[in-house]
Amino acid sequence: MTQEQETPAEEKQPVPAVVKATDLEELAQIIAAFDRSTAALQASHTALQNKVEELTGELSRKNEALSNSLKEVSALKNYLANILESITDGVLAVDLEQQVVALNHAAVEVIPALRGFKMGTRIDAALPAECAELGRYLIEALQKNERVTNVDVVLKAPEEKSATGRQTLSVSVSPIRNEQGALLGAVQTFRDLTELKELEERARRSERLAELGEMAAGVAHEIRNPLGGIELYASSLQRRAQAGSKEEEVSGKILAAATNLNRIVTDMLTFTRSRQLQLRPVAIERVCHMALDLAATVLQQKNIQVDLRYGTEKEPVQLDADQICQAFLNVILNATQAMPEGGTLTVSSRIEPHAGSRGGTLVVSFADTGPGIPDEIRDKLFNPFFTTRKEGTGLGLAIVHKIVQDHDGSLVVEPNQPNGAVFRFCFPLVASAAGRSNASGGKHV
Repeated sequence: MTQEQETPAEEKQPVPAVVKATDLEELAQIIAAFDRSTAALQASHTALQNKVEELTGELSRKNEALSNSLKEVSALKNYLANILESITDGVLAVDLEQQVVALNHAAVEVIPALRGFKMGTRIDAALPAECAELGRYLIEALQKNERVTNVDVVLKAPEEKSATGRQTLSVSVSPIRNEQGALLGAVQTFRDLTELKELEERARRSERLAELGEMAAGVAHEIRNPLGGIELYASSLQRRAQAGSKEEEVSGKILAAATNLNRIVTDMLTFTRSRQLQLRPVAIERVCHMALDLAATVLQQKNIQVDLRYGTEKEPVQLDADQICQAFLNVILNATQAMPEGGTLTVSSRIEPHAGSRGGTLVVSFADTGPGIPDEIRDKLFNPFFTTRKEGTGLGLAIVHKIVQDHDGSLVVEPNQPNGAVFRFCFPLVASAAGRSNASGGKHV
């Protein structure tokens, strides 16, 4: 073996890098800068974390304050709503767009047509046509920015509100302004004065009747004494006169005039004197039949058909049957006079329940198919001595009205459809205190 073969080839070794002192210094500076950046970043992170915690706490406090404020606003809103619902007067408020923004329960009780409508409805659409005057006052308050106080407004009313068909409201309207005086809307309050007005009218009527009663008693006494003598002498003359003579004709006219005058005096006394009502539980159908039987001859002579439409309810009512029969008969005879060429007389009855209370109202109606009663005289029908007939005394319907009032009832006249008039009697099914105490005897009126 040769020497070259025996000696292995030497491997090349890597040459170690030479680190300079300047490089070490730079590395140290970089590490120091990194440490400073890390420390600064850590400080910023800590500061940011503290800030987040601070903001989170502040947000939590603000959320809690906001929640408390919302609860207070909600409580205040509920409190104001409770106040609004507790007010016994009707309250209706609108904004500048004439949209309804507030309405309480009392308003719906006064005007049932408002029940079920949605907030935000324009006032002209919310109110029914018969209540349009209420909306007019609200709109005028918005336009003129003026207040209206205690104005009486008469509306057409349903039967459950007023037997007369008229509802009287005391209305006040005021603009709604903010602290700067800017107009925000208008609020209206109204109170139902129907019952009060009817009581006042009844009191005034009673005063007039008392005065008329005193006068009638004196007049009747002064008239009946000489009237008896006139009838006596006229009868004597008629008996002595020859049949068909002028004396018989004249004496007959004197007797007829005396009889008519005596009837007028009797009606005056009937209208003005106090009566003892004999109240008993009676079925109204029986009283109607009593009156129709008494008028049967006249109804047949004038070819008037009677259409009976009694309700299914058969609840008795405390009445003086004889007095109510007289009232019904008078109305029936008036109907026959309105239909000289014949027609139809519809007699109906029904019970109107009272919402939320016991009892109700018995409604009895007599509807004819005559020419009807003009609006301008309808309110005068029950005035003493008012009549549109030459031979009438003007006391018939006044007596009817007084009989109904003595029974704590009401009587209203309305147009019939398509023509004619309707006399509607309303009697309470729950007897008054006086009526109950005298149910087995009488009631002095």
